[in-house]
Amino acid sequence: MKLLFCAGGSAASGIGHIMRCQALAQVADAQHVESVFWLTKTAKELALSRHDWVGTILEASDDQIHLAQSIIDYCRTELPVAIVIDGYAYTERFIQQLSDLPAPLVMFDDIQQAGWQAADVICNPAGEHLRANYMQGNPGATLCLGPEFRLLRREFTTGFTLPLAQRVSLTINMGGSDPLELTLPVLEAITQAIPDAPLRVVMGPGVSQQQRLALQHFVKNCPSAIQLIENCQDMADVWNNARLAIAAAGGSQFELAACHTPSLLLCVAENQRSATLQAAEQGWCEVFDFTGAHPLRELAERAANLWANQAALNNMHQRAAAFAFTEGAFNVLDAIAQHRQRHA
Repeated sequence: MKLLFCAGGSAASGIGHIMRCQALAQVADAQHVESVFWLTKTAKELALSRHDWVGTILEASDDQIHLAQSIIDYCRTELPVAIVIDGYAYTERFIQQLSDLPAPLVMFDDIQQAGWQAADVICNPAGEHLRANYMQGNPGATLCLGPEFRLLRREFTTGFTLPLAQRVSLTINMGGSDPLELTLPVLEAITQAIPDAPLRVVMGPGVSQQQRLALQHFVKNCPSAIQLIENCQDMADVWNNARLAIAAAGGSQFELAACHTPSLLLCVAENQRSATLQAAEQGWCEVFDFTGAHPLRELAERAANLWANQAALNNMHQRAAAFAFTEGAFNVLDAIAQHRQRHA
């Protein structure tokens, strides 16, 4: 049995789509289902930088007409248990073409992007408020909505979290590619506001060479204690050792909740806003809007205040425990299986 994925990923769009597909592939692998990824050359390079990668990779054409035909041809001899689409660049026509295949079409949706009406299974962990819309526009779809469908890689499913009293670092991570180039200005602001904090800075595999060199130069010449981690292979360990995290919102916020990590989240794209505001209401994190202006001073001041406030950090740490959902990938795979049974 095979599970087929089409996932977007680049230095501009980040690697979040690939990583949540990988979470599902890892669970499928444990159930003896082989995963096959159609990725562009750039996305393939990002994926293969992961030592724990699961699945075969076929190079995808940038032309979606050619890509759709390649998948259609593939399915003539290898009909998968499902086809998963995750990425904002896929057109409605492309999605409709894949929906015409016998295999169920699974769509990871964040923003009700064009084509969701053609999906057989819709997964949106932050989309419970959209249930009525989904049901009206696609009444036959199986809906995977709510936090129990958060897709986290297997490194986050152990259930182990380090007590806050044993954590020491203030950790910064602006995602897999940091397209807004925020890592360095955030780091500069934090070292000025909290010069004595032990800092860990994570650079993802999609960070540009120019950013990489600038960060290396800053760390080398900064008097603060800074550990620079490049292309981290175990983010669960990093988040579990963070007393406070400053991170770009998106998939990372689900990882942070799973690790019970007090966090300051930077909303860097409109498609993150709904999920990020929901997280802020839960009390384990605070949100800063970086979609327009970049309020670095306010961010640094808040980080300094929190860093000195053990009681506030303890409260955030404890509140996160109520929102640590780690079985989402299994639940999505189960929903796909149930959909197949109902429509057999």
